[in-house]
Amino acid sequence: MNAIRKFSGFVRGIAMRDVSLTRLCAACVIVLALLLLGLEDPSRFLSAANLGSMMRQMPELGVLTLAVSFALFLGGIDLSVVSTANLSGIVAALLAAKLSAGGTAEGAAVAVSYAVALLIGAVCGLFNGLVVSYAGVPAMLATLGTMELFEGIGLVLTNGSAVTGLPKAYGAFGSAMIAGVPLIMIVFLLALIVASVTMSRRKFGLDIYLLGTNDTAARFSGINNNAVTIKAFVCSGVLAALAGIIISSRVMTAKADYGSSYILQCLLVAILGGISPFGGFGRVVGILVAIITLQMLSSGFTMMRLSSYQTQAVWGALLIIVMVSNYLFGKYGEKRRIKKSLKNQKQQMEEANNG
Repeated sequence: MNAIRKFSGFVRGIAMRDVSLTRLCAACVIVLALLLLGLEDPSRFLSAANLGSMMRQMPELGVLTLAVSFALFLGGIDLSVVSTANLSGIVAALLAAKLSAGGTAEGAAVAVSYAVALLIGAVCGLFNGLVVSYAGVPAMLATLGTMELFEGIGLVLTNGSAVTGLPKAYGAFGSAMIAGVPLIMIVFLLALIVASVTMSRRKFGLDIYLLGTNDTAARFSGINNNAVTIKAFVCSGVLAALAGIIISSRVMTAKADYGSSYILQCLLVAILGGISPFGGFGRVVGILVAIITLQMLSSGFTMMRLSSYQTQAVWGALLIIVMVSNYLFGKYGEKRRIKKSLKNQKQQMEEANNG
């Protein structure tokens, strides 16, 4: 009994420490239960083949969500992450095909193409950061413009068609398995850990939080707002490029218009994971729980044979529901804090009068 009490106290302590994450974990369990009850063949959902398929699909959306999150922490948004990912994937695919055709060893050609793709992502992020910080253009408008720009460059490079004929080694990254787990899933988890440590334990992450909360206060506290903004967008660009590499290596092709609905899903995952769209609040670990929840829903919709149009409508409705519920929970929590504060003040006054 003592062991049970200690365990329940431990669980309760964790739950109270991060209520939003606890709420998200509960939602994940509820979604799983509803899917198992609603599907005709629940065993098919829990099969090794389906779980493996989910682990191969999660990384690309997960890494893209990490990319979006850096801008959200700043109180802005990066609408260009999908275009950055596609452009990086196109450059990597074209370069790998050209180098391998020219006699370069496939492994070396692929390694060089991946490095160049990450550099392309960094350049795209740097451009976004410069436009937002020094030109003073709102992040939404700036990245809306660069979204079209990067997609246009990708269309010019490919003449609007898909890049094919990639060397066999190019797809090794997207298909490799380690102890039964896809390599790209492990890479996503590592990226998640690095981002989480950066945001919670490094000065750069704390500067981003403060800048997202109040840019004036950040400036007066000695933070170089422009430098932090540029670095955050560079991180976003590099993560988007990593997602582009994952996508192109998994499907062995690259297109300028791949994943057109991903930006909506990225925002849904980020906000469902507890990241505030107003900046300065949220934990990266919530993204993992949110991506698992959304991937379960996506797999369930596929088994229910919902069309892509119906699924997209559901994503849009879910985004609105999550934002409204977060707002209502926030208002309710604020009222409780005010009531508690007034109650404490009243008690202090009564104690002072009695004294």
